[in-house]
Amino acid sequence: MAKKRKTREQKKLANLHHKFVHTLTSQTPPAVKIQIQPKDVVSPSIRPNQQISTNKYPYLIKDLSKTGILTVGILAFQIILFTLLKNHIATIPGIGY
Repeated sequence: MAKKRKTREQKKLANLHHKFVHTLTSQTPPAVKIQIQPKDVVSPSIRPNQQISTNKYPYLIKDLSKTGILTVGILAFQIILFTLLKNHIATIPGIGY
């Protein structure tokens, strides 16, 4: 099967595109100069007489209580399972006490 040749218009567009891309890449971006400005002395945001808010993270108490309840539940389940297996009330194949 013969290779399809480009038309004259396609060649002109390709040449124009090629020149356009090379003119964009040849331009160098302007140099950025970083200058450090001295800052004024920052006063602390909490004053000694001001009370600190204890409810800064309202979701924290809820998350910690859920984590604590889940941990206690897992530990209780392990203790119950251990006593059931130790007294041979329940058996799990492959596990013996």
